[in-house]
Amino acid sequence: MSFIKICTLALVTASSLAACSSYNQTDLSNKTSVSQITDGNSFMNTIKPSSAQAIIGQVTGITSQDRTQQKVTIVAQGGKSYIASISKSDFDQQNTYQMQKLVIGDYVEVMGEQSQLDDELQLTVRAMPYVLRKIIIADHQVDCVGVAPQSCWLTKPAGITADSQADWEYRYSGIEGFDYEPNYEYTLLIKNTAIDRPPADASSIQSTLIQVLEKKRTKP
Repeated sequence: MSFIKICTLALVTASSLAACSSYNQTDLSNKTSVSQITDGNSFMNTIKPSSAQAIIGQVTGITSQDRTQQKVTIVAQGGKSYIASISKSDFDQQNTYQMQKLVIGDYVEVMGEQSQLDDELQLTVRAMPYVLRKIIIADHQVDCVGVAPQSCWLTKPAGITADSQADWEYRYSGIEGFDYEPNYEYTLLIKNTAIDRPPADASSIQSTLIQVLEKKRTKP
């Protein structure tokens, strides 16, 4: 085979591998607008699955949930609806750390076995590489105690509209790529990736900023 043909083949192969790889922060930010995120179906179509076996979907309902298992409704790209069973006991051994507690509105990539029961599509999840979530960060920080006394953000999923103090949760860890400024309320799209064997005093979830959807000044 000639040198030119070898080079051409190498370039085509490299391009194909790049096209099949999962999205990263830069790719998603370039392809996604706030209007797309408001329109969940449009937004889901901008996310590229990491493999042919992966399903990208949005959580639209939660039937049951605890620390080790949950049953949720996921509407996937293309519109199919699945009743997804997510349990550590069903995960492949190397993926058990990927278990994350989901909330309505999350975008999630899952892999597993599909079946059908009483006209409903079922999905037994074996892997859940990441979760995309819209969150709100309050315009002020509060004193809290983690490993030591510190200042925490107050956050809640963006789908919670009530303004009760009970809806806010302390966030002890930061968000990679996000610079907080007091007196502004933020709505963010973040990517949550579970960490295998995190240190005892650290979060088991790594959060990365995908996009600042809204930055609203609340105080002069």
